[in-house]
Amino acid sequence: MYEEKHALVGDSTIHRIVEFAAVSSSFSLFLQKSFHSWQASLASWAVIAFVAAVVWRLLAHIPQQKQYQTPSGVNTKLPWTNPKAWLITISFGLMAVLFYSFTAWLPQIIQGMGYTKSYAANALTLFVAVQIPVSLILSVVLRKIPSRRLWLIVESLFELCGLLLLVFHRHPLVASGLIGIGAGGLFPLNLLLPIDITSDHHEAAAWSAKAQSVGYVIGAAGPIFLGWIHAVSNSFSSAVFALIAVVLFMMVVQVAATSQLKLSHTKVLAKNRRHLRKAGRI
Repeated sequence: MYEEKHALVGDSTIHRIVEFAAVSSSFSLFLQKSFHSWQASLASWAVIAFVAAVVWRLLAHIPQQKQYQTPSGVNTKLPWTNPKAWLITISFGLMAVLFYSFTAWLPQIIQGMGYTKSYAANALTLFVAVQIPVSLILSVVLRKIPSRRLWLIVESLFELCGLLLLVFHRHPLVASGLIGIGAGGLFPLNLLLPIDITSDHHEAAAWSAKAQSVGYVIGAAGPIFLGWIHAVSNSFSSAVFALIAVVLFMMVVQVAATSQLKLSHTKVLAKNRRHLRKAGRI
């Protein structure tokens, strides 16, 4: 049952992130036109951040158990010394670097190609919105071809193709859609890796906690690093090439992270039936 519960949480997380991101990216343009300022449009979202901070502050006072207790009485700790866990963590972190970098800088990159702010905002909305159907389609495809490595590489290639279009200043909307397809598939696939490798829900929770806690920290550095490259080179071309390098390195990590993932076809299908009991659940 732990795979199914994890799938429920993962499905809800993916769709809520994508839905709210799509709404915010499109609504930001409306706020910019209302306030006649991008700064005011961005600052308006601080209200939501303030409310979230208050909620987290209240939740912080709720006593929580620091470690899960297995039925055998052994505490399950985070796998800090496990090489495979680090590969999964790095894979998740690089995926987050790309996602947050695209979210923060894709409109500016497209504007640097000579397009309007409105066009760039629409491209960002497309990048985010296309991730919803991607997760639904991927859930169906995984039933037929359950290989994690294959689909990790395929989704990475979608991002790579989108970046190459940006390098040559061709079809920004198509590029944004391709990058969105890649991002929409990489997130759920990375969430599945700890479940595939571990043997019980306690171990899976520990691996997932490490991958996401460290991975999101790595991801948060992505937009900052990209901004630094742009400031130093005074060009978004260098930033795009840096993202291409990240994608290529991520593909190497993905191959290494799945090198010993040798689940039998029957076992994979059994897990996938639980993951994908409802359309879009991955």
